[in-house]
Amino acid sequence: MLYLTKQDMINVFSMADAFEAVSKAFAMYTSGEAEVPLRTGIHTRKVEGDALFMPAMAGDALGVKIVSVFLSNLKIGKPATPATMVVMDASTGEVVCLMDGTYLTQIRTAAGAGLSMKLLANKGAKTGALIGLGGQAHCQLLAMLEGAPTLTEVRVFDVDPARREAFAKEHEGLVKISPASSADEAVTDADIITTVTTAKKPVFKAQSVKRGAHVCGIGSYTPEMQEMPEELVTGCDLLVFDTVDGVMSEAGDILTPLGKGLFAGRELNIEMGHVVLGKYRRQSKDWITVYKAVGSGVMDVVAAAAIYERAKAAGVGQFIG
Repeated sequence: MLYLTKQDMINVFSMADAFEAVSKAFAMYTSGEAEVPLRTGIHTRKVEGDALFMPAMAGDALGVKIVSVFLSNLKIGKPATPATMVVMDASTGEVVCLMDGTYLTQIRTAAGAGLSMKLLANKGAKTGALIGLGGQAHCQLLAMLEGAPTLTEVRVFDVDPARREAFAKEHEGLVKISPASSADEAVTDADIITTVTTAKKPVFKAQSVKRGAHVCGIGSYTPEMQEMPEELVTGCDLLVFDTVDGVMSEAGDILTPLGKGLFAGRELNIEMGHVVLGKYRRQSKDWITVYKAVGSGVMDVVAAAAIYERAKAAGVGQFIG
């Protein structure tokens, strides 16, 4: 069995590779070629925490991601949400690889957003905005630059001013990074916008979004969270989900306005798989397009299988057992 660290994964799997993997995953899911059972969780009693198990299968890609949420870990210097991806051989059922599930989540989530930019944003985009500079932000920036390589500036905002400045300094060699004093300042006139926060109310105003912008809502992964303004998600010209089932069961960005009757009969059934397969596209440079994601196990297993094969071919990682 092969064990892959985060650095092993970085060494063999680029953001462009991740785009290819999630594109395949989206298409397979929408075409009915993937099985993604409901996430199963166990609440622990000895120490307050949750262990979450997310299995999926797509073609020859089979596995399960295990994510634990133990906030008490912070008191003992351990990660609050450790994660491991288990890759299995679809022919034998054997476990063939263990890899860093946290980094896998970061790169596949970012690749989904970046792919949406590549396929839905206006060509020649110059200005990006990234709201929320936590653990997802680095990969989200890389995906933004991969999906929209014409960007010359990315404005960044976080509620922590020190984090804004640190992020800008750390990434200044990639593109011009401009810390903003508010989310609305970052978003105004931006061609591409990504939000990746845990906010429980919208972090910017719909009026700040210009015509022709493409927006990626990556946070708001529970019904209680909401980071995009309701006027934006209900009034955009094209609203695309990573998976309909996932978004319609978890995303407060959609569930909150839906509960208020604000979608006015609009069908909420377009997935990125439809876009990948060419069934939906931007039809006007003035359209505002929105990609809403909560993540899916199909992205995990397809990306993990690709990483495993690349690592095997390159002789990267450590064999254990």
